[in-house]
Amino acid sequence: MEYGYCVECGYLLEPVYFEEKEEKIVQGIRIPTGRVRTAVNYLYCPICGHKEVVDDTFDEPWRN
Repeated sequence: MEYGYCVECGYLLEPVYFEEKEEKIVQGIRIPTGRVRTAVNYLYCPICGHKEVVDDTFDEPWRN
């Protein structure tokens, strides 16, 4: 999958992933649900180091 091109140098951007753990809040207390998903933190240019902020568009579905 292509994530676009760097606005600084034109090279292909690469995703930087992290694992997100789902939590629900019950009476003000965070409780883990046990579900996780792989999400994209930001897009990174390996040539010039430019970072692009992203929303949850590239995140995978939640899984148990």
